[in-house]
Amino acid sequence: MRAAVVTGPGTVEILDVAEPEAVPGSVVVEVAACGLGGSDREAARHGDPPAPGWFGHEWSGRVIAVGDGVDDRFVGERVVGSVPPPCGRCSRCRAGLVEHCERVLASIVGTEPLASPHGGFAPRIRVAGDRLTRVPEGVDDVDATFAAPAAVSARALARAGQVVGSVVAVVGAGTIGVLAVELARLAGAARILAVEHDRVRAELACDLGADAAMPPGPGAVEWLADQGHGLGADVVLDCAGLGGRDRPEVPALVRHGGVVVVVGRGGVTALDPDVLVTREVTVRGSVGFGAVDMNRTLALMAEDRLRPGRLIGPTVGLDEVPARALDPEAVGRVIVDPSR
Repeated sequence: MRAAVVTGPGTVEILDVAEPEAVPGSVVVEVAACGLGGSDREAARHGDPPAPGWFGHEWSGRVIAVGDGVDDRFVGERVVGSVPPPCGRCSRCRAGLVEHCERVLASIVGTEPLASPHGGFAPRIRVAGDRLTRVPEGVDDVDATFAAPAAVSARALARAGQVVGSVVAVVGAGTIGVLAVELARLAGAARILAVEHDRVRAELACDLGADAAMPPGPGAVEWLADQGHGLGADVVLDCAGLGGRDRPEVPALVRHGGVVVVVGRGGVTALDPDVLVTREVTVRGSVGFGAVDMNRTLALMAEDRLRPGRLIGPTVGLDEVPARALDPEAVGRVIVDPSR
């Protein structure tokens, strides 16, 4: 069969690859849809995804075969790629740090032993059987591709701590950032500002729950001071991603004693030691998601409370993936239908 694969910096090719086989502990999924977003474009541009399966990791589909050790009742189920439960055997699990399980992290970046040699930009993919989450009724295949990025946003908010009644600034209104805006509103944030230089993304953030959206600069700082009783943001979510132009804005946004959660990869939020010390700012990283985050976001979608529909871009076939992945002007999330 054919698959879109990153083969070098700025190079994405459609290659002939082997049909996936349901080896022990794994399943084969027929891919219904796969999102092509910012992290895929960065992987294609730089040519260094964490693992081959990373390029096209936000997919949904149906189980068509199972290997030994996997319940055959999975066959026919609609699923998304998630993460396994903590293994209970690695050094972190044995130390009681199950939320940092080595195998869970390996599955997030696609380096576990059963990881696929390609991502979901292919008609079929092999996945570890305990890495799947069932898609509930009422969530279609395309919406289900947003479960993973929504779970990333949900984990970041959980890492922030108390959100109810807080003033929240979301820096970068790509897919992760806009979903963070939606979830912050559902979590009870009092005021939400999206800091985003792109006008289309800024408008979308407002449509989906932000009270205001503006480019980085004095206006954003003044808005937060006004809405935050002269203090600034209680919580800043740095979702700017690799090379994010908005990232330097972060230190000016957070209040004394506030929390910054860094979600976007590629450089540490620009908080120098003086800011950390004099403002007693807490900085936390947030990587991937846990199974609980995935289950919660899918439940919110099934209840029609989390609505990713406004984020859906054009649907394209496999042959368009190379051009779309390397389009420097691309904004938004393309949906790939590998059967086209």
